[in-house]
Order: sequence, then C-alpha cells, then structure tokens
Amino acid sequence: MITFSVFYPYKKYSHFDMDYYRNKHLGIIKRHFGDTCKGILVVKGNHKEGKEPNFSCICHLFFSTEEEFQGIMKKVNAELMADVKNYTDIEPFTEINEVSMQE
Repeated sequence: MITFSVFYPYKKYSHFDMDYYRNKHLGIIKRHFGDTCKGILVVKGNHKEGKEPNFSCICHLFFSTEEEFQGIMKKVNAELMADVKNYTDIEPFTEINEVSMQE
C-alpha cells in the first residue's frame, strides 16, 4: 500500500478554507479515484500554546499500488491543481511513500 501525501506548509497571513477542501476538493478526488482510493486522512494544523503549526493541512490518500494511483492521476492532475486556488493561496508539495504499518 502507498500513500500520496499533500502538504500545505503554514504561512502567516495565508488562507486555507478547510470546509471547501473537505466538501468540494475531496469530492473531486473521490469522484475520479473512486474505489481505487482506499482511504483519506486529513490533518489540520492547530495553533497550540502560542506556537504556529508547521502545516496548515496535510492530506494522505491511500492506494494499493503507485501504478494504480499514477494511472488516474495523470488524467486528473490538471483539474485538481486548477481547484487549489479556490481554497488556499499556499503552494502544496507532495510525496509518495510506502505504508509500513497500519492498524
């Protein structure tokens, strides 16, 4: 199993609309990836004890294989990237990693 992770680094005065992200952007992902996406984990950065978070948001999408993910992503990447401006002014970065443990 692999995870495609999208990181949105926290930047002071940046904007991230979590409601839009959860309700609209992830809907686009679910529509295109369907059952090939085995799970989604969204982590929201919190200001705690007066400290700024490292990330505004991190999203992990789980897939059986990288080939399965890449086969669909090549077709929908432009649409997903065009939607980013609708919920944030943060430039995301991504990683693909192997899941080594899941309970």
